[in-house]
Amino acid sequence: MLWMVRAFPGKEDRKDTFLEKNIIAVHWGIGDLTGCNTKEDIARVVDQANLKPRDASLKIGLLNRFVNQMKIGDYCIVPYEDGFYSAVINSDYYFDPNSKKFEHQRKVEWLFGGESFNREELPKQLQLSIKTQLGLANISKNESDFVKYANEKQGIDVEDEGLENGSVAAELDLMVVDALNILKEEMNSDDPHRRLQAATAIMELSISTNK
Repeated sequence: MLWMVRAFPGKEDRKDTFLEKNIIAVHWGIGDLTGCNTKEDIARVVDQANLKPRDASLKIGLLNRFVNQMKIGDYCIVPYEDGFYSAVINSDYYFDPNSKKFEHQRKVEWLFGGESFNREELPKQLQLSIKTQLGLANISKNESDFVKYANEKQGIDVEDEGLENGSVAAELDLMVVDALNILKEEMNSDDPHRRLQAATAIMELSISTNK
């Protein structure tokens, strides 16, 4: 998946904070959403803010994307002025009460050492996708364009099988993350047999990784 997140939660410029703390964040005046695993859970919290129906509906949808639809391993683009930063999401949602007006956060790993690039370098459709005025948007329809761009930046030959191999590698990375999340869920199962199978798979993975 590919996401666009703006660096202005609470209408304040948080670009430097994003880069220094390795985070992306949103605000929208809503409290802690820890444990809100569904859109309905988030709606119950938003309802407490007594917003107008249209405003409430918009915030429920956006917060649900940030809390529940974003996944570890997803790509993220942060537009800023005429440029943009890119990252890989590497944490689940968490709430930081000490971060005023950008409390809803996720950890990220900035690509290219946190270097900014000009938006005009991006494929045209991707440029158009990040022009949305929303603070958060799912732009996954342009994920393949972004992967191709990232591969080119890393010097991978995209004119032949380089692109294919790079894309496959990216897909494999996402699949590994999904598999680890499944194993994590299995470790919390009430079925001791399923927990044992998950533990065995994790041990085998740990052994092979450390060889």
